[in-house]
Amino acid sequence: MNQDVLNTFYALLTVAGQLGLVLCGALWLLRGRTPWWSQLRQSVAPAALWLATLVAAVAVFGSLQLSLGAGYTPCTMCWYQRIAIYPLVVVCGVAALRRDSAVRFTVWPLAAIGAGISTWHYIHERVPETVGGSCDPTAPCSILWIWKLHYISIPMMAFTTMALIATLVAMAPRSEHAEATSSDTQTSPATPRGSHE
Repeated sequence: MNQDVLNTFYALLTVAGQLGLVLCGALWLLRGRTPWWSQLRQSVAPAALWLATLVAAVAVFGSLQLSLGAGYTPCTMCWYQRIAIYPLVVVCGVAALRRDSAVRFTVWPLAAIGAGISTWHYIHERVPETVGGSCDPTAPCSILWIWKLHYISIPMMAFTTMALIATLVAMAPRSEHAEATSSDTQTSPATPRGSHE
């Protein structure tokens, strides 16, 4: 298959993810005025961790295809973004199997770090003279391997992936164990100090 067709496909996946993020953000902001946010969350919640795993897996496959299939040499910042994304396939997958929404405390820091690096990389691509030489000269971070729709490049794809995974994990229902623990804490009466049974 033509690599340009694949690049366009990756760009369209990115746009779809961004539209989903905008929709979620808009409905969340309007959550007090309309039931749509709660309806969306209830419909997505049961599969949210599996969807996050799928998004991470597609990102890993795409990054490997770009480097091994297309021959695009990853720069230093690309590797840092990969370090943030790759573990999320396993982390989200195990959490989906265990129905453990507490995984958000692992996913969110990784996603935030990855999104921060993606933002810096995107700025480096667009305005390389303002950043300076922070990358390997043999694989500069300013090379535009992909440029679609006048704004989508590889770091934009990575940023969208991180934001989408973080959002999906946030939409996952609280784990049954966490709910049971919090309800036990709320319903159990406080034992007075110094009392013995």
